[in-house]
Amino acid sequence: MSASITVFLLAIPMSLGLAVAMDAPLEAGLISAAVGGIVAGLLGGTPLQVSGPSAGLTVVTAETIQIYGWRTTCAITIGAGLLQILLGSLRAARSALAVSPAIVHGTLAGIGVAIALAQLHIVLGGSPESSAVSNALALPAQLERVGPAAPLIGGLTIAVLVLWPRIPGRTGLIMRRIPAALVSVAVATAVAAFAAPSIARVDLPSWRSHALPEMPHGPVLGLATAVFTMMLVASLESLLAAVAVDKLAAGRSSVRSTGPAAERDGGQAGESTTGLAEPASGPAWPP
Repeated sequence: MSASITVFLLAIPMSLGLAVAMDAPLEAGLISAAVGGIVAGLLGGTPLQVSGPSAGLTVVTAETIQIYGWRTTCAITIGAGLLQILLGSLRAARSALAVSPAIVHGTLAGIGVAIALAQLHIVLGGSPESSAVSNALALPAQLERVGPAAPLIGGLTIAVLVLWPRIPGRTGLIMRRIPAALVSVAVATAVAAFAAPSIARVDLPSWRSHALPEMPHGPVLGLATAVFTMMLVASLESLLAAVAVDKLAAGRSSVRSTGPAAERDGGQAGESTTGLAEPASGPAWPP
């Protein structure tokens, strides 16, 4: 129950934030979190994995929405889910063991750098550019016009996030039951409300009408590339998480699992089914 509440408290703001970042409908974030948690939780093959909107897919999905539009992106997501089901039926997840972890970490690290460069402009009180290269080139100019409020609030958020899990003693043991991310957001928001009332706030767009997927429009090669890229990034993240869960579960005799192979194949099966269910039930993106 405690773990479920923790995931819920983190998933809601993250889902809404990712929807805003990718220019997707707000309800897409909530539907993705709900469907991802239920479907992947039931079919994932392990009690320790959850699914939902992914920060690692932010760059890929945002670019797909910009090029093809929202409804075509939903159809691309369904295509990626079908491709994952095909690979899962062929037990392709086992072949992931032949891939060096450095390649997976390098892929996700590259996506993380792109996200970090964009967020750095926001922490400094500005607005991000359209690409990682543009964000890097515009950083010196952003540093010249930086204001004090946004960097201080951003630094406070990072400090609480880092120091909260390190609170010593019995008091710290009790306080650490509250997620550090939730505490950092609450503390920084409260400080900003009193000390920096003029600081920019999150601007949530209005809710859009419900939209179902449509037949893809665009060059066949481009659509196929988008489907393959979305499938590959989502699968790599899922398999990397499954390997991490294997290592955690191996040291806990109280955790019942169907085994590492089942977690890898089951994780991909749960994720691919989620990729199909989310667009079919409403606007969403891959877990």
